Amino acid sequence: MSRQELNERGGSDVDGDDDSELAGLRGSRDMIIDDSGDGECGDGCTHKRRPLSLLQMLQLSGFWFAYNLFWFLQMIVLMPAQVERMVGADSKGSGLAVVSLAAGVAFGVSTLVAGALNDRFTSRLGRRMPFIAVGTVVSSVGLFLLWSSEPLWVYMLVYVPINVASAVSSVPYNGLIADVTPPEQNGRMSAVLGAANLAGYLAGAATGIFVQSLTETEVYAIMAAISLVFTVPTLVAVREPQHHFATSDARPPLAWGEFLSAMVRPLVVHRDFRLVFVSRMLFQLGIATMQQFLQYWIADCVATDMTPTRAVSVGLIPNLLLAPLAAMLIPSHHRKIVVYAAAAMMIAACVLVMATSQFGWVLAVSGLFGSGFGPFLSVEFAMLMDVLPSASDAARDMGLWHMALVLPQIVATPVAGWILDASQQFGNARGMQCFGYQVVYGMCMAYFLAGVAVTVRIRGIK
Repeated sequence: MSRQELNERGGSDVDGDDDSELAGLRGSRDMIIDDSGDGECGDGCTHKRRPLSLLQMLQLSGFWFAYNLFWFLQMIVLMPAQVERMVGADSKGSGLAVVSLAAGVAFGVSTLVAGALNDRFTSRLGRRMPFIAVGTVVSSVGLFLLWSSEPLWVYMLVYVPINVASAVSSVPYNGLIADVTPPEQNGRMSAVLGAANLAGYLAGAATGIFVQSLTETEVYAIMAAISLVFTVPTLVAVREPQHHFATSDARPPLAWGEFLSAMVRPLVVHRDFRLVFVSRMLFQLGIATMQQFLQYWIADCVATDMTPTRAVSVGLIPNLLLAPLAAMLIPSHHRKIVVYAAAAMMIAACVLVMATSQFGWVLAVSGLFGSGFGPFLSVEFAMLMDVLPSASDAARDMGLWHMALVLPQIVATPVAGWILDASQQFGNARGMQCFGYQVVYGMCMAYFLAGVAVTVRIRGIK
């Protein structure tokens, strides 16, 4: 359901029946439009969102492609192997848990702060673009200080700021997409971003195949170059709304108490926004857990002559090739049906993971998981845009929604990492090989099922 349809129905996605409250909420959606192109416009209004061409959508998605390649390589290919080198095979799950917990907390806090500050920021260069540019440069440069030859605590001292810089760029980027995408193009923009996400993963997997033949510096140079080069088209694709540029109408200083209250208020007041948030968080718990431990699972439980970093990269290629194809074949305008089908395929993949030890089956499982993963990504952003509470505070609300991705990073890997080490020790003592991985992927199935149960209850999405 679009925001216009919600307005026509009188804000039916809002809990309670206080008429003045509903009127205020409807007022935040019915914005005054500045169509002059160069006039003054406060934060309570927006410029007219002109239709985006396919070229502009592709340019806007450049940052998202590079962002996902960057984090695929770092989180799925590089970091598991780096952590194992630093702490040893017997403690690799716990080591990964500690790094992920620290980075996740830092990223989560930075997401909230970046969203609040960015919504109140104006400059001669706009509101979103400076944050995107600075965050991208800092995270790219930070890679060259990240070495697995150092103790784990030194590694974390560098890895945590890289996550902070990533939040500084990614939250305003999501706000930019909301600023410039007309409501009637939400579905298409979501599909383009989903394709960029998967293309970034696929390029990351292709690069990961050759990681063993490259030095860490060479890998980091590739990651940094791609991040910088592909962010440039995003920075020049569109002009931000006029009121994002420096004016005499600056917002008053931020009152953090009021801000934090306003930050969580959409989850309390807007029922559908709350359910979309919880649904995304549950699915991302399953996805994050499934992906983060693939390299360890292949190394410990699958017969292959390849190194773990190469094997996980090769193993994920069917996933990433089939994901966009599946996304194109499933009707994205029936959002709930897409989510149900995606969950069924990802659950089936988890069942097969628990039963296989041959690398050939890994490729089949990867393709099956991708057949669900792709369609889910294709509708995820569109579901948010259908229920976004306030366009005037888009970065704030999208920063809150982004927490549904951040919280799984804080929770999923630490919980699964500690459970993996304990369950593996329990299983090995009783002759049950790979028992820990069966427990972990059983948890993934539970996450997906819970995500479906929440999605069923969303009223404003078909």
